[in-house]
Amino acid sequence: MTEATEISRLKLIAKRHARATRVALREALNLIAVHLGFANWTQLVSANKSGWVPSPEQVASIEAMVANHVSPADFTTVGADASACRWEYLKQAEQGQIRGHAYRLQVALDDVIIAGEGWSITVPEDPSARATVRTSAEVDDQSPVFDPDFLEEALSLANHRMAQVRGKISTDWPRRSTKPDGKGRSRHPLWDRDSDIWFCLHCNGKITGIQIAQNLWHCPACGASPVDIFDSAFWCEDEGKSLPPIGAKAKSHTGKPEFQVVDDRPKLELNERNIVLLMRSALLDDATNVSERLGALLAEITVDEDNDVWISLEEDLWPDDKEPTQAIKVAAQLGIEIELETMWSKIPFHWPALGEQTSSTTKYLQMLLEAYAQYAAPSDSEG
Repeated sequence: MTEATEISRLKLIAKRHARATRVALREALNLIAVHLGFANWTQLVSANKSGWVPSPEQVASIEAMVANHVSPADFTTVGADASACRWEYLKQAEQGQIRGHAYRLQVALDDVIIAGEGWSITVPEDPSARATVRTSAEVDDQSPVFDPDFLEEALSLANHRMAQVRGKISTDWPRRSTKPDGKGRSRHPLWDRDSDIWFCLHCNGKITGIQIAQNLWHCPACGASPVDIFDSAFWCEDEGKSLPPIGAKAKSHTGKPEFQVVDDRPKLELNERNIVLLMRSALLDDATNVSERLGALLAEITVDEDNDVWISLEEDLWPDDKEPTQAIKVAAQLGIEIELETMWSKIPFHWPALGEQTSSTTKYLQMLLEAYAQYAAPSDSEG
């Protein structure tokens, strides 16, 4: 490498570090200079002009120093694939042990999750949000997260990874999104708009450009994501001009994780979706031919607020005198009432009686093809 190439490399690292940590470029340059034994970047450049060149080991030490905020893929990959490589690095689940307890560390939708047997810690992407510690009700009194030393190590690992996630976000965004100009104007990371005042769709208040940039475009009051942040409160008559300022969350609490005990044992949820699935499956059990199976698939199944079921069966596909015994039994197992009725609607194929002749879909289709062929228009070759 030439001297210019070495200095350019340091400048590139400094630029990425500045964007990742949301500081001025001169601060990042001075940080690198101090790490290499100079008072500031100006002295480093003067030394370079006099013949000093950073060694490969020194460059590697700089990369290691800022790796807490920028993914290693940034330093090893240059070009169009750098962002993809960095994202793949962050997505990889990392396995390890803390004080004899196994853990898995991974990134999910830009939140960092470290988890083990009966416990998990989530560090949100939102810088002002608190980490959440969840324990299973079954092992709550034995969970290692109640050991302060264990919790400190686990949080340290999660926060280290979160620094990389936030660094990636800041690096991918426009510089003005995380570094407002001298008038406090910041640029929305998702669309090209600059403003010194911003508004959250969920909160009645104003957010300064400096506030929103420091909080990675999450609302400092409710934590809403960038998609809910706008440069005008279009939902207000005066577009938000009369709204009061939004204050930041109490910083004294954001550093302390929130503990939650959750019951993660499997439960049968009798919601509308699951009841409909079970009832339709039971109708398919009752079906003995293709026509009835189509009737089961096309049946209208509704569930009321008491979880009771109303089933409407197509009269051309389901025999009027056939009782869906399996569906009735399933309803009894679930402890719900069932009402049956017939309906008439446009069925997908002509000649519904064809489906009553077979339980094989391939045979049914062949019969359909032959029936439809009798009504096909003559081809040009036959004209």
